[in-house]
Amino acid sequence: MRCFLAVPIAEPALAAVERLQAELRERVAGVGWARPETLHLTVHFFGQIDEDRAATALNGVTPIVERTPPFDVVLDRVGAFPEKGIPRVLWLGPAREIPQLTALALECRAVLAASGFEVEPRRYHAHCTLGRPRRNFSSDASAAWAAASAWDRVNATFTASRLVLYESRPAPGGARYTERSSLAFA
Repeated sequence: MRCFLAVPIAEPALAAVERLQAELRERVAGVGWARPETLHLTVHFFGQIDEDRAATALNGVTPIVERTPPFDVVLDRVGAFPEKGIPRVLWLGPAREIPQLTALALECRAVLAASGFEVEPRRYHAHCTLGRPRRNFSSDASAAWAAASAWDRVNATFTASRLVLYESRPAPGGARYTERSSLAFA
């Protein structure tokens, strides 16, 4: 299965992100917007693994999750990857690092690497994918996104309370995510 570990965006932030997406949808054309039920902060992306490897991963990260208390998340900055050139991902993330989320991601990486999983070598960058520009992303759409990136009124706040193993399946209109396992923070 194709899967990843993530902290799901919860209320009241989820409603705020939905309002943001609706506003962006009106201003920025040529984007495949993420469905609200798919909004999350990725902790680790596995790619394709089998059920046994998924169980190994969950067993490894469970002690980390069990000692992680719930923590507040503030998503208040929009951006794009890559930072320069034609964007491939439009995102919402924190303007400041969230120490608890970063610690969770780095501890999970360490445990997963020790179990033989390939882990991301780059610095952890918490973000929620809002949408992906389509191939016909015009210069007008790019300019509209650049203007939206300068907004200072974005503020989506929630308390992170769990880590989820999601399975990702391709589907028309974007991938469908299914919760395979949910681990509650301490």
